[in-house]
Amino acid sequence: MTTLEHILEVLAEFCTEGKTGIDLEKYAELLLEIHKVESAFKGYQPKGFNSPYPNILCVSINGEVIHGIPDDRKFQDGDVVKIDCGIKEGDQYDDGATTVIIGRGSAAARRLVHATMTALIAGVNAAKPGNTTNDIAAAIEQVAKTYEVAVVHGYGGHGIGTELHMEPHVPNEVTPDVPAVELKPGMRIAIEPMLATKRGFTEVASNGWTIKIIGGGVAAHFERTVTI
Repeated sequence: MTTLEHILEVLAEFCTEGKTGIDLEKYAELLLEIHKVESAFKGYQPKGFNSPYPNILCVSINGEVIHGIPDDRKFQDGDVVKIDCGIKEGDQYDDGATTVIIGRGSAAARRLVHATMTALIAGVNAAKPGNTTNDIAAAIEQVAKTYEVAVVHGYGGHGIGTELHMEPHVPNEVTPDVPAVELKPGMRIAIEPMLATKRGFTEVASNGWTIKIIGGGVAAHFERTVTI
């Protein structure tokens, strides 16, 4: 288990009814200090954004897909909470995410979360030398089709290494406008399926960061950094 996988596992166990995104953020700060690693997110400013990201974690609830800014909303029974964290360990970055259902959750939520974890495994299994990024995308798409859930359009994983976001883009669906990139030994990529219960079209929230599903529904997100 990598350092980041351990951090995410501990945060997932801590993510229970009555806690908040701010509670998770404070705990994450302590965990990064214990493991002597740096946050990859806090202070990071992607292209096209007017200001740096303000937190260690992204905490996205229910219809929010990614980039949720931790706040004081209390998690309630049935909520679907996505926890996304990036770290810098030495000169290498690592990026990962997990999804937690608060309490038992609805049958639809449980099916979605199981489908998204299954899609991650399928994507990781397709990430081997000689395959392409489209093989990963096709594997994720097939799982979404099997479980009758939607792929969140326009988002996906990425190359990672001495920088947090690098080439290539690793899509979650095969589209003609995104070229397939051959996977070569030694490449490091972050694979991150994002699936939703109803539809996969999104909009940006008023905070300028959070990506949320248009028209209702719930989203799930898992992510793992792998070396080809």
